[in-house]
Amino acid sequence: MDNISNIINAKYNDKFFTSTDTFRNILEKKGILVFTDFISKNILREMVKEANILKSKAFSSNSEYNVYVKPNDSSYPLKSARNRMMKTTKKCIANDFISNHSFLMQIYNSHKIQKFFCDLLGVSVLYPYGDDLSSVNINYYEPGDALGWHFDNSDFTITLLIKNCSKGGLYQYFTDIRYKKDGTENYQLVEDILDNKILPNIQAACEGDLMIFKGNKSLHRVTDILDGERILVTFNFNNQKGLSLSEQSRKTFFGRIA
Repeated sequence: MDNISNIINAKYNDKFFTSTDTFRNILEKKGILVFTDFISKNILREMVKEANILKSKAFSSNSEYNVYVKPNDSSYPLKSARNRMMKTTKKCIANDFISNHSFLMQIYNSHKIQKFFCDLLGVSVLYPYGDDLSSVNINYYEPGDALGWHFDNSDFTITLLIKNCSKGGLYQYFTDIRYKKDGTENYQLVEDILDNKILPNIQAACEGDLMIFKGNKSLHRVTDILDGERILVTFNFNNQKGLSLSEQSRKTFFGRIA
């Protein structure tokens, strides 16, 4: 039986979990949903303690990629939107370092919360990753770290901010701008964004906020951390059972494949 009532904020009651129509419409329209103060203050402090204890086991990753997170296309110039390189630096804890008794795992494995996510996303069931590393991760961003502009490979991302930096680390995004009306990639619009010709949306983030974001068609990034530390938990699900994160991605983010 789920025992999350002592983990989440009291305002997220049974009525909230059964009232998904409004939230689903917002997610479809804006591509982003934020549930503020999702975690109770006491539990949030425990989550930060856990993250601090685990940090010594985190893998430092430094990755470069284009906005589409795909191999470059030689038919386009290197400086084009299609091939221009972005950069992400952070530290990451793999799932197998996180105890099954962790509050993070209790949230991830909660049938009530999973059903809520399914209702919001319009899917019948969500599955954990088939490998032991990728389902729940703790990400640490320190001064100089950032998450470069990109589109996600997955249809959605679910994150929980448990510690915010004091300066920098802005979540910026453009909703549903990837494709033209004819379904082709809108490289010119993306190029204008990369050239800072268009101002992005900025999503305020506070400690304890849960965010659901549809990033496959929406360009997004986190700006450089300037002061303090940002700790972000990612809850990662699949629509199909047994799928693993690619070996290349596991090597990049965790420094190992198992």
